[in-house]
Amino acid sequence: MNAKSKRQKQESDSPLDALRIERTDLNQDELAMRCGIPRATYQRWISGKTEARLTVSQFKKLCHELKIERVNELPEHFGPQSK
Repeated sequence: MNAKSKRQKQESDSPLDALRIERTDLNQDELAMRCGIPRATYQRWISGKTEARLTVSQFKKLCHELKIERVNELPEHFGPQSK
């Protein structure tokens, strides 16, 4: 099985992680590292355990990696959606 078909099978309840899967070939660790975000912090954001508080540098890098050109493309919350 190639990397692209593995990526297509991934799913996430987190809008942030869904963007990572949809727009990049990066895993969670790679995205966090490229954005200067500790892996555990990223995982707490996408699980909804903590609210994201990014530095300007982290915000810019995250937008770059996720190919986000407009702020309104970012989800309001990074954790799972309430049901």
